[in-house]
Amino acid sequence: MKKYFTVFALCVVLTGSTTAFSFSSMNDGDDSDKTAGNESVRNAFDEHSINLFIDDLLQRIESRAARFAEKDGWHGEDDSTKNIEKGKEGAITFNGNTEIGVDDKIDGDIVVKGGTLTVLGVVDGDALVVNGNIVVKDGGKITGNARAINGKVTKEDRGVIGGYMEEKSSASDAEYSSWPPHKPRSSRTFNDLWLDEQTLSDNFIFRYNRVEGFFFGLGSEKKFYWDGSRQISGYGSVGYGFKIHRWRANLGIDRQFATASALYEIGIEGHNSTSTKDEWIMGLGENNAVALLWHEDYRDYYTRQGASVHAARYSKEKDFSTQFMLEYLVDKYASLPNGTNWSIFRQSRSFRENPAVNEGVMHSIRWSFGLSTLAKERRQTVGWNIFVSAEKGGDALKGDFNFTQTIFDLRRFQPLSGFDNLNVRLRVGSLEGDHIVQKSFELGGANTLPAYGFKEFSGNRMVLGNVEYVLHGRAFSGIFFWPSSFSMIVFFDAGAAQTVAPSKNIIEGFSGITSSTLKSDVGFAIGWTENARLGFAWRTDAAKPVSIFLRFSKPF
Repeated sequence: MKKYFTVFALCVVLTGSTTAFSFSSMNDGDDSDKTAGNESVRNAFDEHSINLFIDDLLQRIESRAARFAEKDGWHGEDDSTKNIEKGKEGAITFNGNTEIGVDDKIDGDIVVKGGTLTVLGVVDGDALVVNGNIVVKDGGKITGNARAINGKVTKEDRGVIGGYMEEKSSASDAEYSSWPPHKPRSSRTFNDLWLDEQTLSDNFIFRYNRVEGFFFGLGSEKKFYWDGSRQISGYGSVGYGFKIHRWRANLGIDRQFATASALYEIGIEGHNSTSTKDEWIMGLGENNAVALLWHEDYRDYYTRQGASVHAARYSKEKDFSTQFMLEYLVDKYASLPNGTNWSIFRQSRSFRENPAVNEGVMHSIRWSFGLSTLAKERRQTVGWNIFVSAEKGGDALKGDFNFTQTIFDLRRFQPLSGFDNLNVRLRVGSLEGDHIVQKSFELGGANTLPAYGFKEFSGNRMVLGNVEYVLHGRAFSGIFFWPSSFSMIVFFDAGAAQTVAPSKNIIEGFSGITSSTLKSDVGFAIGWTENARLGFAWRTDAAKPVSIFLRFSKPF
């Protein structure tokens, strides 16, 4: 088998990113000869005839090997990367377990044979692993497609895979001949900043919070078939919360229509879930950790039971991706009490009480739009991320609530040089009509205004601005004792949340937010692994003690 994988990797290198190597093209005879050739290739993957297949394949690719040279190879620091080959037009290949470090970038496609590919930095291209897994850590990014043959593809909350993710238990000749793929067949969600929650490895779902306690389940994420190879996409999950003694589940089915420029979709979903509106404040993975270890829960929860139908348009271009969606939702909301008060550390503390919500049946129409141009350049994130949503409930739609809610979230990541970044977020929210707890806004504490109490301010209008300047430790390399993997971060936050008359429309009511009503803080942090940071924040409106925080994900 080792011989087989060596030849396969060489095929990938020879074909490159611009030439598709087709096994059927090896036969120069008539159609019957080509058919026989294809059948021979398929049979060659049988263990009994694999040696004959490899010998024949070596002869056919021998004439192409001369045009490649070991040039511009990337070398890691461990033994797993000591055998690297790169063709002028081809993919870089690695043997064994391979790690792309936080400060590393691969320009082009990558192939790993017989080991796991761990991505903390950037792979600017497609990734293929044979007999191993692909793991994209927080802050890691694969700009293209990720395919694992005899392995799994997983990514953490803030890991990014720009194209599709695919897992195969074995490889056929057709799959080999199409690598690297030029047109994605399927992919997962577009961008984590559009608030998509991810399952864990092997579709295993885990949560720990003050309402459900431990929650375990299984789920599958929705796939997008850009080439029209499938018309029906299904997804769903099921799991059990041990403290509330309830099963939770959702099931969705979509009909997709692929075109040359976009993917269109209509679908329906049913759900009975423990939901939250606080994904934008803290990701699931980090919230699990702080709740389980440190007796803090930065999300509030409620039961949402109902169904939705939607129509959507998705596009994924080289430099940007978009999502446009129109939904009709019918949901029954109910409050949830605290179910547990246990954590590993600080056991003398108590979790916050989970707030009650406005119970009843909500009928609404929601429109949303997302645009992302995020990319990695010289180890730094650059680009825009924009999300806008508007939801209307009640009136002619019936239901127990009459409201209009809008949310606008804009983020810009701007490198100033090869060593520093300026990152900005502006988030605005407005709620017109009924005061609905699960549709209102809160500010304060984690990842919003860190010098203030958690959700200290609330209302039906909200404005939040965050600015941070990040100076990477590489700037001090060779000058000071400062480790190159540690960054210095200076930040400033300002925001306000207030309640205005329900009769004011969604664009009114912001005039009361002035420089005197805005709450702000300033501080600095030491960061590492691009995401984690230890921070210190001071209020600007009063002489209060410093607020110290430890985070394992970026605030935005």
